Amino acid sequence: MVFRDLQQILETWAPKELAWEQDNVGAQIGASGKNIRSILVALDVTDEVVAEAKRKRCDVIVTHHPLIFRPLRSIIADRRVERIATDLIRNGIALYAAHTNLDYTPKGVSETLAGQLELGDVTVLQPSARLFKKVAVFVPVSDVERVAAAMADAGAGAIGNYDSCSFRSAGTGTFRAKANARPYIGRTGVLERTQEVRLESLVPVWALDKVVGAMKRAHPYEEVAFDIADLSNTSAHHGAGAVGTLAKAVTLEKFLRAVRKQLKAPALRYAPAKKKRIGRVAVCGGSGSDLLEAAINAGADAFVTSDVRFHTFQEADGRIALIDAGHYETELPVVRAIVAYLKNELKNRKLHVTVAASAASRNAVHYYFS
Repeated sequence: MVFRDLQQILETWAPKELAWEQDNVGAQIGASGKNIRSILVALDVTDEVVAEAKRKRCDVIVTHHPLIFRPLRSIIADRRVERIATDLIRNGIALYAAHTNLDYTPKGVSETLAGQLELGDVTVLQPSARLFKKVAVFVPVSDVERVAAAMADAGAGAIGNYDSCSFRSAGTGTFRAKANARPYIGRTGVLERTQEVRLESLVPVWALDKVVGAMKRAHPYEEVAFDIADLSNTSAHHGAGAVGTLAKAVTLEKFLRAVRKQLKAPALRYAPAKKKRIGRVAVCGGSGSDLLEAAINAGADAFVTSDVRFHTFQEADGRIALIDAGHYETELPVVRAIVAYLKNELKNRKLHVTVAASAASRNAVHYYFS
């Protein structure tokens, strides 16, 4: 397997198009043709993680947080980012980051956190919008099934538990082929009319290029007439945060003990709710305080996230138990999820590549107890 194959495997799960537009996700260091035999997975790439990768002779490190978030204007090796990047390059270790795209994808950061807290019936807390396009293409009647099948095989027309979804409407197409054209129907220089079908299908943004390419290859016309329209539809499977239900409602104190234990958090910050028992819980791994109102509107009794500002605790106003369990602690469970996903995908592809979670990952935030 080479580095580009690993990128394809990861982006099948967490397409780059899901990421926040100002994020920097994907391959950060390394050649696309680099051979991969050993992968190390960590929340962040640090000097300690790089040292571990060198000891274990890993070819690539996969992280959640990007090392290179903003463009580098210079490479001065006594600064953290440039120092680590230089060390990776010098030792031939590639780096890949799946950040906000892994936050917004099914079974990503927040859904993994929900599983860690033993929530059931988990759904997306705030669904993402504008993840879909509508592709409409005009096809002669005799070729509709072939074009529709090619588009579906490339990823068009998948809606929930259904695939190959499309809409078809009949009409008349007109065209006149110029002197250098090679028309599939009719003659050059003559205005032609032919019966065509408008074939429409929903396409996720990450599959758009593949679907359009498949459609053009299957289409009989030399020049294909098609439309691409932006949609505002939300996705039931992609978005920020997650919400689910405990098997049995518990007191806030018991829930706080469970959160601290399950996330191995040294301490929790929280604002209590007026409601005495916790049954429905919203979560967002990492900085999710902007989802407070979404958690309240979802009927959650508690919201577990991190990096909560003082005034956000005030805004909770007793409507919900707002719990800050730590950035590192709420995101760390996804490391095991990445390892499990990669192992399964590599096994299915019969690729002999080792994958391991980093033993050198550490929380940059320390707690002091007197």
